[in-house]
Amino acid sequence: MAAAAALGGLTYAFTGSEDTVDEGFQERPLACSEAMYAMGWVLPDHASDQRCTELSGGLAGHTESGTFRMSRADARPWLASLSGERIQPDGAETDSVVERKEGLALGILRPPGRLQADEVRVKVRWESEDSAVVTFETFDH
Repeated sequence: MAAAAALGGLTYAFTGSEDTVDEGFQERPLACSEAMYAMGWVLPDHASDQRCTELSGGLAGHTESGTFRMSRADARPWLASLSGERIQPDGAETDSVVERKEGLALGILRPPGRLQADEVRVKVRWESEDSAVVTFETFDH
């Protein structure tokens, strides 16, 4: 946040005009179901401990991020259901999901929803035998 404030000051210093002052980032809470819908996806049934945010302004453009818990058994099928152009990294399965000892990861380019993000990264970390913690973040390049 300090960097954003500094950039805002630099914008004013170089332009000398209050009309172009960058007011920095604006962060607001966002329902995770709304975040998923914006990407053209559906929040998993029984998702719990949902914490999602929307960040806009500054150099970030518009991004969304969040975390929630879900059933470990449902994590991979849910990832497989996410639409969009999949990033195929080395070591990924045919569905583009990367499986590691600690969990799963998936990258999606241009999800089909109204958000118009360039990329979404979804990570699933195994929390226990029964539960998983999902984190996601959108990026505008």
